[in-house]
Amino acid sequence: MTSQTLLCPPSGRDVPREAILAAVTAAAVATLLVCVGPPGTDLAAHVYQRTLFLQHGLTFWNNFWYAGRYSFVTYSLLYYPLAALLGINVLAVSTIAAAALAFTVVCWRQWGSAARWSSRVFAVTWAGTVVVAMFPFVLGAAFALLALWAAQGRHLRRLAVLSLLSLAASPLAFVLLLVVLAGIGVARRADRRLLVRVGVILGALCLIEIVLLRLFPSPGYYPFATGELVAALAFCALGTALTWRNERTKTIRYLFPAYGAACLASYAIPSALGENIDRLRYLAIPVAVLVLSLRNWRPRAVSGLALLLAFLWNVTPLAASFAHARSDPAAQAAYWTPAIRYLKAHLSPDYRVEAVDTVGHWDAVYLPEAGIPLARGWFRQDDFPQNAVLYGRLGPHTYASWLRRLGVGYVVLTDAPPDYSARAEEKLVESGRLPLRLVLRTGELRVYAVRSPQSIITRPGTYRLAINASPYWQTTSGCVTTGRGGVILLHAHSAGTIHLSFDLSAAGAVRAITGVSSSCASKRT
Repeated sequence: MTSQTLLCPPSGRDVPREAILAAVTAAAVATLLVCVGPPGTDLAAHVYQRTLFLQHGLTFWNNFWYAGRYSFVTYSLLYYPLAALLGINVLAVSTIAAAALAFTVVCWRQWGSAARWSSRVFAVTWAGTVVVAMFPFVLGAAFALLALWAAQGRHLRRLAVLSLLSLAASPLAFVLLLVVLAGIGVARRADRRLLVRVGVILGALCLIEIVLLRLFPSPGYYPFATGELVAALAFCALGTALTWRNERTKTIRYLFPAYGAACLASYAIPSALGENIDRLRYLAIPVAVLVLSLRNWRPRAVSGLALLLAFLWNVTPLAASFAHARSDPAAQAAYWTPAIRYLKAHLSPDYRVEAVDTVGHWDAVYLPEAGIPLARGWFRQDDFPQNAVLYGRLGPHTYASWLRRLGVGYVVLTDAPPDYSARAEEKLVESGRLPLRLVLRTGELRVYAVRSPQSIITRPGTYRLAINASPYWQTTSGCVTTGRGGVILLHAHSAGTIHLSFDLSAAGAVRAITGVSSSCASKRT
């Protein structure tokens, strides 16, 4: 039985100094971007979710986005309470600094001074994640890197706690932690006892996540573009080739094939994970610098090409996000004030609003904060399959049917640059070929009323509610089933007022896990 750890760490006197340098550098760059940079692509989602937590606590259902959706429990249980306590910016800077410190310690204990430039580059490039504002993932990644540090020192209890925190902050970060540990585990497969113990810990955490997914099921999925898959697989192939016959890189030799397999699985199996699996691209430059440093940057031509490709893969989404955010004038609350005033005066509770999405997605913040429910929001995976029609060829009939199906009474169109999913929608709304009537025009936006809209509640007797179904919906009388398109069917057995509520009950949990829906026959009076 070998005494090697998963990462076989050597010690070094320079580790504390380098770790502190990396943490301070990362914090400084992140603070600069927070203070003077444009708002990140995902910031709108986190601003609204934080407000939701501040107003309602850890609520598990939200009717103001996507015709109703699970909140927090399927995305991040830990991030929004911490963001409510510390603030988004302070939490972002802190977690980026912690990740830089952990990355530096792990790499220096494994490779010593050969990891110097990789850890320093990581401090700068990881701070760039502020530009995309993927803050729950950044928090989860910090815990994942700290978990690697614990695994390196064989601290299994610490590994279990940190891995659990990573899962609670970001299931995506936890998945990538599994991928990294799997790749390292193959390289250190001789230490079977340790691998089994680590596997039991991670397996138990996977079981927890599977139970949560069963308790709070969602039909949504995140698309994975073929071009993005090709780029990820190219990174994996190049990384494998550069590490395969080099003794100094044997610890991470199988990391690249493991990541490639994870990308292929995510591409082949539709899920909420989808293209999100490629977020390891935000480590592409420091990983490339590490591998090439261990090879003494030989051969020179191949090393230069590999670094260039890693740079492009790493920086491209950051640059695109930066450019889009700078071009979005809709980030200020005042921009939406005229629409909010009109809608609060005229919108009936029987309808919701479709805001043609912008690149910054700030409609998903300011309208719901004002109590205006939206047909969309800002979690891409929740668009599919419910709003998938907006991403394809969009005609007047298809769009009008979509508006009526979701109980939309008003459409808001702005002059801000549209999200790529809203370009066809913007042109269609402006074309005049829709059953829409202009009711408000300002310098920045327009509000249209839908002619003859279909309300959220339809069909007397058996009511169709344009709200997503869940096993946890309960009524004071009658019963609830799931109708076509995954919406609620409310069966009223007698006249009177019926109260519908979202209740995390044991019976609902059983229905969620077993997949057996409630029976209306058993509830007739």
